[in-house]
Amino acid sequence: MDNYHVRASSISGFFSCPSRWAAAQLEGRTTPSSPPAVIGSAVHASTAVYDESRLDPNKARHLTADDSAEALMQYLKDPGQEVDWSTMNPKKAVTVALGAHTRYCMDIAPLYTYTAVEETLDDLEIEWEEEGISITLTGTLDRLYTIDGKKGVADVKTGATACSQTTGKHKAQLGCYELLAEHKLGEQIELPGQLLQLQTSSNYKVGTAAVNNARIALLGDEHNTGMLTHIARALKTGDFWGNPTSWLCSQRYCANWDFCIYR
Repeated sequence: MDNYHVRASSISGFFSCPSRWAAAQLEGRTTPSSPPAVIGSAVHASTAVYDESRLDPNKARHLTADDSAEALMQYLKDPGQEVDWSTMNPKKAVTVALGAHTRYCMDIAPLYTYTAVEETLDDLEIEWEEEGISITLTGTLDRLYTIDGKKGVADVKTGATACSQTTGKHKAQLGCYELLAEHKLGEQIELPGQLLQLQTSSNYKVGTAAVNNARIALLGDEHNTGMLTHIARALKTGDFWGNPTSWLCSQRYCANWDFCIYR
């Protein structure tokens, strides 16, 4: 039985453009990172430092937003990957990232009680016997939150349109996190997934959105085929079609751009 590793955070990319997804996930062919992606990674790093300092309520001193912003500065100074800065200079990226980081610390973090931050989850293998393949799900959970003893997963999302995106775009990813968290922790995830939205446009709007029935979207039900099964079938056949309507259909974002017949 053939086995494929699939990152939870990559699944939405498959449905944006399977051809681009296969190039990156199966062949390791990628393009340089973009400023919005680097800003997102920097904000993930700094907000994690902020929240980790608050996991112990009895700790004498918690880090402030300014303290934890040092992680953001360090990441932007050395992202550890090639970045195409043609659309934004690094100085502007620092300003944008700091704005989103500060809004998270002031307006989002106080709304939640976390029990885990940036939790590396154990791999989980799921088999499709008819297809003769298995998929091993992998991922790192942004946050595990709790209300009245019940737990749910939460994921930080940044970007200019972070607050206007539909929750459906992220259902499969959060469904993966729910499965992986239950697999590692051995306890049920009962609360809806949460998107922690940080807009990186000039007004730095923030918000939260519940993601209901995430595992149903991922695995399907008696009436509907789950997203993961669609990926399994494509992996079996090797049929990864292109989608020229994807907003990532650009030479800047797609390693298949020079060879794609669909664009």
